[in-house]
Order: sequence, then structure tokens, then C-alpha cells
Amino acid sequence: MHMLAALHDGPLGVLSIDHGLRPESARECASVVSAARGLGLEAHVARLGMRPGPGVQERARELRIAAAGRHAAEGGYTRIATGHTASDAAETVLFRLARGTGRTGALGIAPRRGRFIRPLLTIDGAETRAWCAARGLDVARDPSNADPRFARSRVRGGLLPALADVHPAAERHVAAFADRLRDEAALLAPLEDAAWERVHDDGGLTAEALAREPEAMRRMLVRRLMSAAGLPGDALGAASLARVLGLLDGSGRVGLPGGGSAAVERGRLVVAAPPAPAPAAAALGVPGRVGFGAITVSAREGPGAPPEPGRVAVRRRGPLTVRPPLPGDRLPMRGGGHIAVGRLLASAGVPARERPLVPVVAAPGGVVWVAGHRAADDMLVTDRGPAVILEMEAV
Repeated sequence: MHMLAALHDGPLGVLSIDHGLRPESARECASVVSAARGLGLEAHVARLGMRPGPGVQERARELRIAAAGRHAAEGGYTRIATGHTASDAAETVLFRLARGTGRTGALGIAPRRGRFIRPLLTIDGAETRAWCAARGLDVARDPSNADPRFARSRVRGGLLPALADVHPAAERHVAAFADRLRDEAALLAPLEDAAWERVHDDGGLTAEALAREPEAMRRMLVRRLMSAAGLPGDALGAASLARVLGLLDGSGRVGLPGGGSAAVERGRLVVAAPPAPAPAAAALGVPGRVGFGAITVSAREGPGAPPEPGRVAVRRRGPLTVRPPLPGDRLPMRGGGHIAVGRLLASAGVPARERPLVPVVAAPGGVVWVAGHRAADDMLVTDRGPAVILEMEAV
């Protein structure tokens, strides 16, 4: 934050994440906001309200990424900078190697990926701490970073110091190894892309064509399929990869860590991620905006108009709520009768595991709009009469 405030020529904002897992986190976030405002920067806090439990670090990471994306979009920021250092990069490589990974996993942390940039990857954690100490900057230390219950903490507190005893520049060497692999991956990418085109078919891989590829290429393609399915990090290890590859010798289905699965169906190897948890229901004011996972739903008053996929005009009928689809949800149809929301989404090709992520706008009388799909016919205002305009947009 201090470095970018001094060097960046353009708008700069600060987001501090309160996971809600420790009582001290609220005070730590307040200190970040105070420091940011002391530098003249706009600052925000995202309160995630998480609960402890299995996979808490993976869940926290996904929620942080989503929160950063939302705040960047709302503030008009084009890049999201994180403070990862060479120490973090080395830790990530070692953690993945210990768990079992391939070339992709050993690439560590990329300096740039999409909107995310990591400007501190060329220095290690000790250097950042010394930089702050030399300038009299207070720092907050998260005790969970040293909690031995977490595998990453054991790498950080045990494996990295042991490597430093072997060579004082061990962290830098591991991070540099990942950089070299990244350079080599850029050379291999065209070969992998060409093989992907040969075997990819409608969201899966043709098993027969995949079996004809060299063994090393099969591993790369299947890992790419698993990654594209959005599987959590612990499902991408060597043991899971071997189980999925084993399906090529026959048929069947295997479960993967985190609730994902892989199967050979009609000659195609397919991978499914675990169902995403449904976002919580929230009241939608008029005017108002509600975040629902990766989608924002808004309401305002305005003139009626014919419906569009991302916009409808409806009659006002009591308070509105944005929520996931529920069993028994139905939409009235013109001319009488109803259509089940589940059937509507299935007909639209929305996989069952993704349906909880489709926002439904409901009123006391029932479903008003299945966002992006269809509104209740008896609620639509298609002329220029007074209406509530409902709109959706991806974050």
C-alpha cells in the first residue's frame, strides 16, 4: 500500500478483508483503513462472515477473490494488486510439490493473471518486513499464518526454515525455479493447445482420442480439464489426476476431493466441480442493488418495456427478495398454467450444480423473475406504464 501510494500515478483504493474468523480481525481492518486514509487513499472493508470448518483456507481465498472483483468493478479499478512476495511463491511451489502436482502446479504464483498483479514477487518476506521497520510502519500479524493445523503454515514454519539452513537463498532459488518453468510453459503452450483441439469435445475430452496422445500430454490435458472445471486446489494433485486417468481404461465414475467428480460418459471424459454454495437471500429495495455471487441485481422505478434477457419491467407487488431457486418455485405463464423454475433452468441448459447460483427475484405472491431467463407473465409491464425495472449484470 505504501509503495504503490508513492509510485502509482493514477486512482488507487485499498480493500481490507475481515473474514470474521478471529475477534481481532475487525480491529486489524480498522487499522488498515486508518493507515490508508492517512495516505489520502479511499479505503473499504469487506466483511465475509465466515465460519470455521473444513477447507476454510480454500473457502477464504475464493471469497477474497470474489470480494476484490466486486469492489474493483464498483470502484472502476482496472487492476487488483496483492502483496505476495518471493517467500509466498516458494511456499506455494513447495506446498504443491509435497501434495503432488505437475508442471502447472509448480509454476507457483504468476506475476500477472487477469486483473491480478503481484508487484512484490521480486523480493522476499524478510525484505518487506525490513522495509516497513525502516520506515516505522506498524504491521498486523495474523496468528493463523503460524497455526500448525494448516498445511501451508507447516511449510512456512518448518520446511522453508529447513531449506534456509541448507542455503540462505533457498526461497529465492525455489521462486526462480518456478519462473523458469513458466518460461518453458510458454513454449509448450502451442503444443498443448493443438492437442486440446484434437481431443476436446463439448466440455469434455474424447476418451479414444485422448488415449492416442503421449502419456505426458494426456496428463497435461486432463489436468487442464480438471482446472477448467473449477476444482479446488486439493483436487488437482497427483493422486486425483491418476484416478481420473485410470478411467480411460474402462468406464465408471470417481469422486474427487471437495465433492467434485469425473466420469467417462458416451465416450467422453468429463469432470464436474462440487456444487457451489448458494448465496444468502437478501432484501432488494426500490431503488436498490443486491450482490448475488458473481451477479448484481438492481431495481428502480421506470416506464414499462418489452422484456430482455438481463432486464424486465414488472408491476410492484410488495417487498422484493433476491434468493436462490427453491423447491416448488413456479412461474405463471400467459394463458394459464405454470412452469417449474427447475424445469425452466434445465431446458435452458443450466447444469444442476449451477442452478443455486441463478438469482430469483421473489415477492410475497411468488416468483417475479428468474434473472436472465424469464419473468412471471402476469407481472410484466410491456407498455410505457409505471413499473419496477429489474436488471442484472455480471460482476
